[in-house]
Amino acid sequence: MKRIAALMLTGLALAACQTNADPETAPTVAASPRAAVHAPLPMVERSRQDANRDDVIQSMVQRKIRALDPSSYRAVTVEVWNGSVLLMGAVIKPEQRRRAEQNAVSVSGAKIVINELVLAEDRALDLFLPNTAMEAKVRQSLGIEGKSGVIVRVLNNVAFLLGGATDKAQAQTLREDAGEVEGIKWVVAHLAPTP
Repeated sequence: MKRIAALMLTGLALAACQTNADPETAPTVAASPRAAVHAPLPMVERSRQDANRDDVIQSMVQRKIRALDPSSYRAVTVEVWNGSVLLMGAVIKPEQRRRAEQNAVSVSGAKIVINELVLAEDRALDLFLPNTAMEAKVRQSLGIEGKSGVIVRVLNNVAFLLGGATDKAQAQTLREDAGEVEGIKWVVAHLAPTP
């Protein structure tokens, strides 16, 4: 597995070194036989200061939620973009869903809380942990690798997109393209058009 990853990285590095004078003749690269890689999009980027502020808010929300009951809230994932807090994953009881949201709202700097938590049985909670391999696949398919304009999380094969877009059309395109990635059941997008 490591050998394959190393070969893929080497091939990617070599491909990045190629230059084409004519963009019309540039080769297209496919992520898999089913999903084509899209050209990099002009993305809304966060400043380092904004990203750091969001990281602090995220850490505080996670700490408050985990303090309630680490076992019951183990499948809760938190992401923050410009003060908007997105709660994803699963809990066992409706009351836990409400408590998680209340704790997120109480954090200084949290402008809005988007509660996408679902209910699941205890034995199914581990299905709602982030799938980093699928997240990388979605980022690659969208052409947003290495960009901080959109946060991508995949939980139980549901892709969550949080961030900014240049306009409503780009937000819709990102949502639709993420849904085309093999293995993604559906997409929940919270992409705000940013001037």
